[in-house]
Amino acid sequence: MSYPATEAGDISNDSIFSDSMEFDRAEKPEQDDPNQENPQEEEVPQHQDRYVDQDQEQSFPEPEQEPEPAAAAAPPPPTAGHMKPRKTATKPPQKWVPVDLAVPEDDPEDEFDIGTAQKPLYERDEEAPADKIVFQNGEPDIDGEITNCFKVPGLLYRIVNRKTKTWAFYNDSLPYQVVVTCTFGKQSKIEALDNTKLTRDENGDYIAEVTVYPCETELFVKGFVNGFKSKLRADPLSDDYFSQRATAQAEQSIQAEIDAIKAIAGDETDSEAILQICLDNDLPFVDLAFPPVQSSIEAGAGKPFKQLPWARPKMYLKPEQVDQIRLFRDGISPGDVNQGELGDCWFMCAVAAIAEHPRSVMQMFRHPKGPEYGRRERAIGAYRVTFNKNGLWRSVLVDDYLPVIATSPKFAHSNDPCEMWSAILEKAYAKLLQSYAMIQSGDPVQGLTDMTGSPSMRFDDPFEEAQSSGGASAALFKKWLEWKNEGYMLLLTTPGKAPAIIPGSNNVPDFKDNPELEEQMKGTSLLTGHAYAVLDVREFPKENVQLIKIRNAWKNGPDWAGNWSNTSPLWNKHANIAAECGFDPSETNALWMSMEDVLRHFEGGGVHFHKSDAMDYRVPLTFSNCRPSAVFHIEVAEPTDVILTLTNVDLRSLIVAEGSSDGPDNNQYPPVMLSLCTPVSPGDDVFKVKLNSSANTMAPSDSTWTFLQAREISMKVHLDPEEGPYLLVPRLLETETTSGSSTIGKPYEQLTNPVHFVNNYQRSFPDAADSDSKEIPVTLGVHSVLPLEDLKVQVMFRKIQGSNSVFDNFPKFPTDDVEEADELYYQVKESDKSFADERMGNML
Repeated sequence: MSYPATEAGDISNDSIFSDSMEFDRAEKPEQDDPNQENPQEEEVPQHQDRYVDQDQEQSFPEPEQEPEPAAAAAPPPPTAGHMKPRKTATKPPQKWVPVDLAVPEDDPEDEFDIGTAQKPLYERDEEAPADKIVFQNGEPDIDGEITNCFKVPGLLYRIVNRKTKTWAFYNDSLPYQVVVTCTFGKQSKIEALDNTKLTRDENGDYIAEVTVYPCETELFVKGFVNGFKSKLRADPLSDDYFSQRATAQAEQSIQAEIDAIKAIAGDETDSEAILQICLDNDLPFVDLAFPPVQSSIEAGAGKPFKQLPWARPKMYLKPEQVDQIRLFRDGISPGDVNQGELGDCWFMCAVAAIAEHPRSVMQMFRHPKGPEYGRRERAIGAYRVTFNKNGLWRSVLVDDYLPVIATSPKFAHSNDPCEMWSAILEKAYAKLLQSYAMIQSGDPVQGLTDMTGSPSMRFDDPFEEAQSSGGASAALFKKWLEWKNEGYMLLLTTPGKAPAIIPGSNNVPDFKDNPELEEQMKGTSLLTGHAYAVLDVREFPKENVQLIKIRNAWKNGPDWAGNWSNTSPLWNKHANIAAECGFDPSETNALWMSMEDVLRHFEGGGVHFHKSDAMDYRVPLTFSNCRPSAVFHIEVAEPTDVILTLTNVDLRSLIVAEGSSDGPDNNQYPPVMLSLCTPVSPGDDVFKVKLNSSANTMAPSDSTWTFLQAREISMKVHLDPEEGPYLLVPRLLETETTSGSSTIGKPYEQLTNPVHFVNNYQRSFPDAADSDSKEIPVTLGVHSVLPLEDLKVQVMFRKIQGSNSVFDNFPKFPTDDVEEADELYYQVKESDKSFADERMGNML
């Protein structure tokens, strides 16, 4: 699109050292097409010469002398090559005030130093003039009179210093480089500054041109001007920009830090070993297992990414902000998560959902050894994040280098530039899956599982049935009500593809090829292709009203204006409903919808069976020729409920070499099942299959054997001492790709953490194991509301011979070949800890 000339205020010789001004072309590319290369230029009305004929020679009086401006303090030496170094210091804040976030009551040691965090106030609102220009991403590197060059703010500004007779331009955007071309009258007396190219055309006019990059100031010309015309063009950042900045940053900063580490470490790349070397030698930590290089961004991608520079926060923040870097500063809320430009909307939607539970987020960042260890590591740029991956708990160690554009991370980040939790969380997850490219697509409920360890289940099929059946709708709503009352997390997903999240753009979805979708989403304020957390589910049978409260972390357009919106008369009509729902018409980051509208504007969703106070037990095991290396004997003294899970290795982390950033299809996973068995009669050593896992976590089957090809299966079971003891048997379906030496075709031993093979089949059955058979790793999980000993539940490790008829799907089978197993490795994660204890033993 093109914009008319946007010079603000009256044109004055005194202010611009010119007798004429014509901003005849000022253009900005369409914001919903960030990849366009050369936006078409259009002529727009020109400003007329108000003062002199440009063809006439004129003499110009010297401008009024102004007092020399106070010199700014010299900036610190440049520490990064991803930006042009400043010549002057940034303006200091007027004062510092404490952040709004309180230290958690359960953190007396203030592990994350929240109590010392402060935020800067640069100018009090009441003192700022109404027309004051507020920069969003940086500030000019020269003093002078500032004019916005485009109709829209936040792009390009011209700075004129009357004292030095100097023009400069400052680019306050992040996604654009602005090409400035000015034609000056031939009688002008000017010289080019810095990177400005100055030529003369056939008429003798001067043509000055410079490109201004994000958050940088370019000195333009100096001298007197005899009329001028300007043409401004904002282009998406070029490949050359990214390549040059990435190379400069690598040469000036990153490689020097790596060389210092390698001088001591040699060929060592293990993250923990490198961290200890850095701690011992007071070196900045660089994670050589996931280094700040392009392959950590694009490995596994179907097509190359733009080459991006990497920078630490201290390299892109203002100097006065560096000692204010914290993991948490501005509170933890869904609206605090900026997705960035990666395309991992699914994961950031999961992050926004878990942000509804700030304690759960903080738990992920706590150091396994204590607060002081965390402080020492963060001081040299090292951070830890706890994930549950492939069924086991892992502390993922990363450095604080982030892909950046100028003064901001390119990918996920918080609203507060000094707050690091969302950027570090995303980076640690990318490392877990081997690159940023490998987290570009996925299922939000799986992202929640990886962060909390709790199982999840999608309800897309019941949702589709509910869209066409009143009975199915009522049944689905009843389930939602039950799950929400249990404290589980619900997510709803909108149809379509997520729009690109580009800084400075409006992020509006493109509906040109799908007018039906546009009509479906019209007036909802919801983005396509996003997941939204359900905050509340309410039913009012008397009024026949079913309501769902939805967190709207990414507002798109006007507020929801349908039934039960903030302006709906239904709230006044049903005051009792408003009171019970705690309706607040001023709340703008959440909305209420009826069940009918939810079915109209969403396409599905999932439930995450997470309780923050639950206990979590994990046992890795393997299958060899579809026989498990361990089974589990369970005894209970009192009735209780537990959730059992069986987790495959996430194939997403195994497909980097295959050149695909798409998530794996479920049909690529080994087909697995859990069978919970009980004695046919009390004291009998013949057991029967009581329940098999199914696609529905809450409804295991008592009559069918369903092997599911999925990343994880789970089932909630009720254990009763009158039925026990129980035998839990992990199952793997025998197929051409799960039996013998052809197992799946994945070299699991080379591509997964060795701990997955600690309890392998070869160890359990050294004489029976087939040395030619590949072993497939899985992890058994047990989730309980209290420690198993408090529930009087014993889960003992056993092994069963591969010839047992249970593996032939017989409903009854003997157990005289069930034996005690050797000690096995397992993990226990207590509800109040962010990490798991590793243990060896004969029982959980």
